[in-house]
Amino acid sequence: MTTDGQPSFAYSLHNVTISVSDLDASIAWWHRVFGLTFLAKSRFDAIGADVAFLEGPGFRLELLQPADGIRIPELTAEPPAHVRPIGNKALVFRVEDLASVTQTFRDMGVTTVWEQMDLGDGSISTAIRDNDGNLINVFQEGASPIG
Repeated sequence: MTTDGQPSFAYSLHNVTISVSDLDASIAWWHRVFGLTFLAKSRFDAIGADVAFLEGPGFRLELLQPADGIRIPELTAEPPAHVRPIGNKALVFRVEDLASVTQTFRDMGVTTVWEQMDLGDGSISTAIRDNDGNLINVFQEGASPIG
């Protein structure tokens, strides 16, 4: 460990992973709603799952469909109860015009949790769910301390 709080190795984010119930349906949803580009599809025998990689602006999304996937209701609970289970909470995107994006979601029939909520720091947020109920937060920055 280094003395300045930095690790002694270089790293970067490779991708974010979401487990899904139907790989093809999820590929189609992410392409339709966010325009993600399909990169590859494969099988991870070591974990018993089919996998697909998609790419968006500056990130990759890995979708995993396990052969024996289960739903844990607490992981997709309605806010604010969604923060109680320890673990990942949401994939978060930043946009410039949340009103327009929110209208696009409405026009597409995307499941909405809330629309253009004031986050109390000058930022506003629309939360949606993907086709498997995973929470996605889309926000327009305001006075948030980290933008």
